[in-house]
Amino acid sequence: MISKLQFSMPVVFQLGKIEKECFGKDAWSINNIIGEFNNEFSHFFGEVADDVVVGYVCVRIMYEEAQICNIAVLPKYQRQGIATRLLETVAEFAAIQKCERSELEVNTANIPTVELYKKCGYEIVGTRPNFYKRSKRFKSRDAYTMVKKL
Repeated sequence: MISKLQFSMPVVFQLGKIEKECFGKDAWSINNIIGEFNNEFSHFFGEVADDVVVGYVCVRIMYEEAQICNIAVLPKYQRQGIATRLLETVAEFAAIQKCERSELEVNTANIPTVELYKKCGYEIVGTRPNFYKRSKRFKSRDAYTMVKKL
């Protein structure tokens, strides 16, 4: 079940675990996560199973745009529709906030994730060269900018 996540250190540590398992050295730090919770424009939604967050999304609402900052699902829970439900929740929340579009960046080499976003209604609208720092996860440093009209 997806719910809005409230700040607490146990939740922060659960998100930190998801980050580390999903992104390794590219993961958000605990301080990054706390910083987003402290940002008045940021909102977290998570899928909880057995009282533990197993997937989450962070979205910033800025005027007419919902900027997806990060989305991650523990490997054990992937391919179960959690990311799709998280993106649907963001779209519903953003529409209530009167956003006109949702936007995100994704590594051009991350084909499965690009396909997930396309399935959820996002379209590639541009490429940002060298958007990401060097990583062992992907050879490309470029990002697609993807947008979904709400």
